[in-house]
Amino acid sequence: MAGRYSARYGMAMTEDSYIGPRQHLWLLGCILLAGIILACAPHVVLGLHYQCMLNRLTGIRCPFCGMTRDFILMSRGLLPRNNPGSLLVAVAGYVGYPIWYVITALRRPSSLLISRKQALRCLTAAMMVLFVCNNFGR
Repeated sequence: MAGRYSARYGMAMTEDSYIGPRQHLWLLGCILLAGIILACAPHVVLGLHYQCMLNRLTGIRCPFCGMTRDFILMSRGLLPRNNPGSLLVAVAGYVGYPIWYVITALRRPSSLLISRKQALRCLTAAMMVLFVCNNFGR
């Protein structure tokens, strides 16, 4: 498969060094499934009674503390109130990412190949911002 991308887009990439169209579709499907579960059966998710270990051990809120409850609130048409970054993550995941994928797939499919290092850097930066907002932006 990597050879196909290399020949098609003129890039020397291995299977493990990029995130390609299939991985994007898989992630979009997971995001959609999670949204459906939180909208249709929030009691199932809340009934698991899971707790953030970072918060339990240190009292510090992780970047995602409160997001499950906030996503359930947003699925009911209410504004989030447990994590200041919830609305931004929801808009990015349910609106921005799908729009980016469709436009990029139609215009420049080669841009769907993202290096794993670049993706990791972006996710790390986003988590750091969410961590600061969730602990000091309240």
